[in-house]
Formats: sequence, C-alpha cells, structure tokens
Amino acid sequence: MSTRDQLAGSRRIVQREAARLSRIDAVRTGQELRELRLGLGVPQAEVARVVGVSRSVISELEAGDPTVGLEIRRRAAVAVGADLRINVYPGATPLVHDAAHARLVERLLGRRHRCWQAQIEARVPGPGRSSTDVRLEAFGAVVAIEVETRIRAWDAVVRRCQEKRERIRDALGGRAVVHAVLCLPPTRHHHQLVADLGETVRLTFPVSSERLRSALEDGTAWPGDGILWMAGGPEPAGTRARSDGVAGNRDGAHNRRVAVRHVAVVAADEQGD
Repeated sequence: MSTRDQLAGSRRIVQREAARLSRIDAVRTGQELRELRLGLGVPQAEVARVVGVSRSVISELEAGDPTVGLEIRRRAAVAVGADLRINVYPGATPLVHDAAHARLVERLLGRRHRCWQAQIEARVPGPGRSSTDVRLEAFGAVVAIEVETRIRAWDAVVRRCQEKRERIRDALGGRAVVHAVLCLPPTRHHHQLVADLGETVRLTFPVSSERLRSALEDGTAWPGDGILWMAGGPEPAGTRARSDGVAGNRDGAHNRRVAVRHVAVVAADEQGD
C-alpha cells in the first residue's frame, strides 16, 4: 500500500471517529444545558433571546444536534451560569506520523513477500481506538509490527507492543500464533539503546533481525518476537523488492550470469568451427 493510500485510509478513520465523538459530545452537552435551564425555571425562548439566536436553535442544541456551533454552545452555557470547556485526553493511537515513519512503513511493505497479507493501521480488538502500524498474516500466524522512528521511553514501547499482542491473541482465541515485532531504523541512538539494555532486549525480542527479514522477504514461517532493523531511506536503484520478495533480484542476477556464460560457450564453439 502506498503512502497516499495510507493517508486516504487514515483520513477516513479520522473523519468517521471525529463525527462519532461529535455526536456523543453534542448529546451530552445538550442534556446538561437543558437540565440547568430547567433548574432555573426559564423557557428556551428566554435563553435564545440572551444568546442572540432563535428558539429553534436552542431546541436543536438541547436535542443533541452536533451542527450547532461551539460559539452558540458557549453562549448558552454562560446564559445558564455554566462553564463549557474542551479537554484533550491522550491515550488513543495517533493517526498522523512524520514522513520518516511513512517511509519506514512503505519500505517494509515493499520488501514483503506476496504470501504475507498486510493491513496498515490495523485495529486492535478491545476498548478504545488502538491499532498496530502493520499487521501481517500467513501460515496461521499474525505479526503485529510497531514502527518507531525514535524510541524515547523503551518500557512504554515494549508495554504497548505486548498489550496489543495479547489483545489480538485473546480475540483470536488460539486460532493463530501472534508475534510482536518492533521495526526500527538502525540509528546510532537505537543501537546504543539496545546495547545498553542488553539482556533485557534479548529476553523481550529474542529473534534476530536477520531471521525476521528472511521470513518477511522469502515468505517463510515467522520465527517469533524480535527487532526488525529497517533503514528509512529510499530503496537504492535496482534493489527494490518485487511483490514476490527480494529473491527476485537474486534470481535476476543469477540469470544474467548464466546468460553471460552461455554467450561465452557459444563464442568458443564458433571459434572452434
């Protein structure tokens, strides 16, 4: 999947989720303002007069109409002696990432063998709006891959990977083996982090990057949890993997060598004639 397709998918998710939350907020706010108005014993028309709108607008607001603007809601709240505030609570999986993140995802997908079915921003079962960056499926296994451009809090990243793996495993009910993979660019910062943590990293992600890459590119069974080192820059010319795996590049080189030898043999035969 290209970066453009990924962006379009994320945009649809954002729009759908924002509309859902807007409806919930509108209903809750309308009910609370209605209760305050009734507690004061004033009609909708009186609130409308103070706010500067028609009575029908106040009626729509109290009925939970999400199209009533925020400014009107604030005025209505002030009119009945309330304080309307908007709070932001972190916790859901973000749907916006930097360009380096997008390049890592695209390169990972480009090196994927065609037997691996891939999903971008695949929803993780359970409460909230949690997702895994890339989800691969094949051979009765699910690989949940978290892509990080720069790790700042190792414990938090590991905990997130493991929680998502367990939630996917619980939802599948044992129908598939679930693996957790951390995809990182091979920066000095990350290599130093892994070196400093030593045994902790080896216990959490025991499978080497070479074995993970082999399974990804050759289409073999996934070997387990591990760190997949993936450079975030563009693929060098002539090395980009085909849809059936990077083995195609090796096969192409082999065929060219065979062709050269064949030409040499033919030339020798002609000289002998």
